[in-house]
Amino acid sequence: MTETELSEMADTAANTDPLKGSNNLPEEMELNKVYETIGVGTSQGIFWTISFLIAYSDYAELTLIALIMPYLRCEWDLTETFEATITITIFFIYAISALIFGKVSDIYGRKRVMSVTIVILVITAVGAALATNKYIFLVWRSIAGACIGANFATVVVYSTEFSPTSHKSVGPLISLMGSYVSMFLVNIVGYFAINALGWRWVIIIITIPIIPGWILLMIMPETPRYLCVSGKNEAALKAVRLMAKLNKASLPENLEVFCHQNKQLGSFKMILGSGSEHRKPAVLLSIMYFCNIFIETAVLVFLPLAFISQFCGGESGAPERDRCQPLSQSDLWKLSGSAFGSLAGCMAAYFVAKCLGRLKPTRGSNILQIITFGLMFKCFNDTYLFGVATVIKIINAFICMMIWFIIPESFPTMIRNTATGMINSSGKLGAVLGTAMVYLLFYASPVAVVICFVVISAITCICSFLLTKETQDVALMDT
Repeated sequence: MTETELSEMADTAANTDPLKGSNNLPEEMELNKVYETIGVGTSQGIFWTISFLIAYSDYAELTLIALIMPYLRCEWDLTETFEATITITIFFIYAISALIFGKVSDIYGRKRVMSVTIVILVITAVGAALATNKYIFLVWRSIAGACIGANFATVVVYSTEFSPTSHKSVGPLISLMGSYVSMFLVNIVGYFAINALGWRWVIIIITIPIIPGWILLMIMPETPRYLCVSGKNEAALKAVRLMAKLNKASLPENLEVFCHQNKQLGSFKMILGSGSEHRKPAVLLSIMYFCNIFIETAVLVFLPLAFISQFCGGESGAPERDRCQPLSQSDLWKLSGSAFGSLAGCMAAYFVAKCLGRLKPTRGSNILQIITFGLMFKCFNDTYLFGVATVIKIINAFICMMIWFIIPESFPTMIRNTATGMINSSGKLGAVLGTAMVYLLFYASPVAVVICFVVISAITCICSFLLTKETQDVALMDT
């Protein structure tokens, strides 16, 4: 189905509405009421599919680095410094891009930013797969980092803004599920293909799912919430009529969507300015997400090193290293299993949040995370480490999901992507420092790495208690 056909469907819906002349519904409705009338159906299914595929591809590109690093090390004789440079550069550029394009997405639209960056991301994947040396590879992966930084926060906002209040958590859930499914499937692809086909083909294979996501994005509209606050009332009305048509729902023929146009789109001052009600949640969520991604990324880098070096938590000395030892099939299987733990944590968070809200589960899971990291000090074998790491991934994903529920619910549409991009940027700075911490400390003292995990978990826990606004049943704000 082309964009033209979908547009014709929306026009047909406007001209053949069965409620013509009816006074059962007001002529002018706010978007929250419009979404309740439209309900949940095919339109949200398409938008959530787009979000899943884009989020999958974004995180697949990031997960890939940890998987293929041992093979790059062997092929190009990488030094420890250059290994760290590859990962740190990607995340640093990601952080800058997220900060910039969060604001750009509030000014120019979510769809426009994603449609351009997806095309560039596919090109960079092909370029990296064809790279003839480590420097060309670094350049291509850096550009990919910029694209992912622009995409991920935007896709979460995009998927959230199409749903009624009763289903507003589904968008972040689908997006995070896409990212965690990618962690699992990338390692599965690695298990079956990396030793047989090589790391270059693995890059191509994991990039393929973003192509249907881009096609769907091209034929679907911008979010009505964004169109409203940017003053595009007719486009917003056309978008909601298309959603109603796809959902087989009825809207009055003479419907006018009540919009709150705002000229301060993407204003950092509205978020961080003196006296702003949004400053406290923005700062606390930024710190929490920084810590959360610090842990997620550091554990992602830590596990392959721990498996290869036979790390034992009770030993404080430097483990022996083999500069050119790829992961065994057993290690690849363990990484896949621990990645599945992230997906389980994501799903658990959704159901717990529906029953208990956002704040209490976040606080409790942070306390549990501190305790679980303490178990790493116990010395058994790599199977024990795999078990503890899987539990940590479950908890870390649970906390991450809770944070992403809270983020779009805490800010109005006019600054939602800017605030989300800022918070996402802080997370990727956490990824930079988490990655650097593991590479700098692991071969000197792996126990020091585990101590850092405990300290960062404690900081997250403190912030979760300072965050006091429960957003579970609050409708998304448009002003």
